[in-house]
Amino acid sequence: MRITRITVWRIDLPYVGGTYSWAKDKAVLVADSTGVRLDTDEGVSGYGEVCPLGASYLPSYAEGARTGIGVLARHVIGRDPRHIGALNRVMDDEMRGHAYVKSAIDIACWDILGRVADLPVHALMGGRQQDSAPLYRAVPQAAADDMAALVERFRDAGYRQFQLKVGGMPDDDAARIRTVAESLRPGEILLADGNTGWRRDEALRVAAATADLDYYLEQPCLRYEDCLAVRRAAVQPFKLDETLQTPEDLLRAQADDAFDVASIKVSKMGGLTKSRFARDFCAAVGAPMTVEDVWGGEVVTAALGHLVISTPPEAVLNTTDLHNYNTVHFAAGAPEARDGRLWVSDEPGLGVTVDEGVLGEPVAIYQ
Repeated sequence: MRITRITVWRIDLPYVGGTYSWAKDKAVLVADSTGVRLDTDEGVSGYGEVCPLGASYLPSYAEGARTGIGVLARHVIGRDPRHIGALNRVMDDEMRGHAYVKSAIDIACWDILGRVADLPVHALMGGRQQDSAPLYRAVPQAAADDMAALVERFRDAGYRQFQLKVGGMPDDDAARIRTVAESLRPGEILLADGNTGWRRDEALRVAAATADLDYYLEQPCLRYEDCLAVRRAAVQPFKLDETLQTPEDLLRAQADDAFDVASIKVSKMGGLTKSRFARDFCAAVGAPMTVEDVWGGEVVTAALGHLVISTPPEAVLNTTDLHNYNTVHFAAGAPEARDGRLWVSDEPGLGVTVDEGVLGEPVAIYQ
């Protein structure tokens, strides 16, 4: 089996809430996602997707994903998509870094492998280890009372874990955390995500002002060293996200005892192949995870869903249903959000059926 063609789409995904806001006045109304289809000489195709959240969140951006896929296409076409480890070595040899560019290609290869084997991707990634996984819902940055009201809406929809977008003025953020934390019900979980928005001193002020509250403090600062200093001073359980961009970052952070919870985002690791390594490492050392991605539609959600459902339940803090953050939907069969949990199908491959009529005309075809 050989890859014969790569088709690329741009997919605009408007946020269901209008504006999605996080630290330092960053916001997005429409996420720019990139979809790919890999075709083979045996008539089997697979889909992938990658969706950076603008150009200022991580060192990634949508146009870069599409340009990079074009650069990699000539090295990927003609290779066997079932030999995913070997294909990843080729991509890493031909393009240093830029892991997010490789993510959609890697995901599409897993989709093909599952279809050929007539198995769901989760069966190929260790086997189903839980029926469903707990979801969190992100709460965009706003006034404290407005964020509490949105938490109530998400609670009514079945969610029991809530991630507040903070990382603004310390006094305002402490009020946001306190207002929501004091409204929580038994069994609910709160995360306060600084999204790298605070200086070290600001993060320490917020942590001290809310030391009496039960919540997770997530990625307060941009620099790893600042996050480590806050982690060592704060009493809250500590989660790292943006500074964990490679498996090597994860190994260093674990050696430094820099986190209690790790965020494994599929695209920042470069796809499912390296995310599986990160997942297995965290599970082996007893570190719970958020298994997720930056943004995306049905294909991204299916990919992270298969990864999380093949993870031991004791190693999962939560996951996300990113396709439900969008007003545009382009595939059937994506994981289902129900009763605050994510349910993943046992259909072969990723289990999704993409409607290319919704995607429209491709922006590039390589063959």
